[in-house]
Amino acid sequence: MNSFLKKNWYLLTPAAILLIPALMVLFCTVNYGYSISESMKAVRHFGSTSTRYAQGFTERKFKMVRLGMDGRSVYNTIKNPMERNMPEDTEWRYSLAGSGAEYFHERTIILEKDKNGVPRVKQKISRFHTPN
Repeated sequence: MNSFLKKNWYLLTPAAILLIPALMVLFCTVNYGYSISESMKAVRHFGSTSTRYAQGFTERKFKMVRLGMDGRSVYNTIKNPMERNMPEDTEWRYSLAGSGAEYFHERTIILEKDKNGVPRVKQKISRFHTPN
């Protein structure tokens, strides 16, 4: 078997060509929680992706945020977002495109005030952002 591989190593090239992108798609699916199609999109734009994250941000902390969670709990979990839309303060962006990049890993929390005026998580955006 060992001598076969030494003589015919080039037969492994097609397997590597298929295996490496498949592993990258699997990584995006597991690490970022993307669907297979969104993971494929992230892999396809691999070289042109650049994402800046808020200081102290981690995917693990972002995954801990649940719908209905109050704003104070979100802040205690992930800390300061990179951008907030003021004065409404209903959109907290934890990631932005890197310099000159069109593709990035978008992480945003959308809040809505309940009947008592407490901001609560209405939507959690975790997607691979494309310009179109």
